[in-house]
Amino acid sequence: MKKAILTMGLVGILNSFANAIVMMDANYARELCSLWDQTPALVGMASSSSEWRGAPVRKLFLYRKDCSPSKQIELYIQNMNGKAECVYGGWAKDRRTGNDFLMYATTKHWIEMGRGEYGPMHAMLFGELSFSGPKFVAMANMGPFSKFLRLLGRIPAQTNVCP
Repeated sequence: MKKAILTMGLVGILNSFANAIVMMDANYARELCSLWDQTPALVGMASSSSEWRGAPVRKLFLYRKDCSPSKQIELYIQNMNGKAECVYGGWAKDRRTGNDFLMYATTKHWIEMGRGEYGPMHAMLFGELSFSGPKFVAMANMGPFSKFLRLLGRIPAQTNVCP
């Protein structure tokens, strides 16, 4: 009886690890996409920011610097009906264009930004967040960008393994 209970407990623990989201994997990106759509400051960029509206689609590519850059995730943000809606979150599948953003940081720094320990200006100034993309768009949307980074802290995920 004790062995059966112990075995069931062990199977349950192993299943929870097998189904756990890993920070910056495809499931994490899907969660991040969903949270984007629930954040008024992000959805509202299409109506409040002429810089953001400059392109019908913006893609955000992210990865963990201490993992492989080949394991990038992508958020596909489409400007529709005055809203910036995330229509895809998963493994990177598109090529980056001049309208898109690439961001990467160490796992430690992603966690710190997700906790709100510092924002994007601090992170970029001190080299804790590497960024490329349309800088004027990013600068004009620093408030929403900060809110986006805070979303990273709302997704429970394993950080001790790479995607």
